[in-house]
Amino acid sequence: MIDTSTEFWDPPPSRPSLAPAWIGASLSSATILALVAAGGVVAHAWNDERYRETGDACSRLDITAVATRLGDPKLRPQPSLTPGACTYVVENENGIWDSYGSVQMDYSINAVGAWLAWRNQETTGNPREVPDLGRAARLTVQARNVDGEDVCSASVEVLDSNLLFRTGIGTDADIPSRPCDDLDALGDALIESARTSLARLAESP
Repeated sequence: MIDTSTEFWDPPPSRPSLAPAWIGASLSSATILALVAAGGVVAHAWNDERYRETGDACSRLDITAVATRLGDPKLRPQPSLTPGACTYVVENENGIWDSYGSVQMDYSINAVGAWLAWRNQETTGNPREVPDLGRAARLTVQARNVDGEDVCSASVEVLDSNLLFRTGIGTDADIPSRPCDDLDALGDALIESARTSLARLAESP
């Protein structure tokens, strides 16, 4: 038989201390702020359209540094048959191409689209990262012998805002400016031309 003469002790409900409660509230606030900030960054990237496709893009390019390295200060890019592409050549006295350069500009509707294209594209050779050029950039240089002729090449790929910018040069080693004697200088010339060209392309039409 249960003795009902003694009352059962019913402890009061426990209350969390102020410290855990404050930490929980702070974490919740921090999480909310982080999500809001992240959403703002994504929204900004989604709407980032720094570059707009224009019909005079080739005339806006600045390849002065490359032209100097190849010994042809009058070098000017011209529109190619490929959409969004420009080309330039250095010819010898027989009218044969000693150097061939190209620039390809692929515009996306926003920075997110360009970033996805950048992430999914294949790379060849052994590119190295180029700091302080667009959002991301990589340079590839190489020298080789083709059918007994020494040649060299350099290429730069840049991701910036909603634009994928690719520029490259291939040249014979024995032209008077001797561009293949210093591949680093050839790569630096291409990087400088990419940098100045992007600044021009980003200007309002």
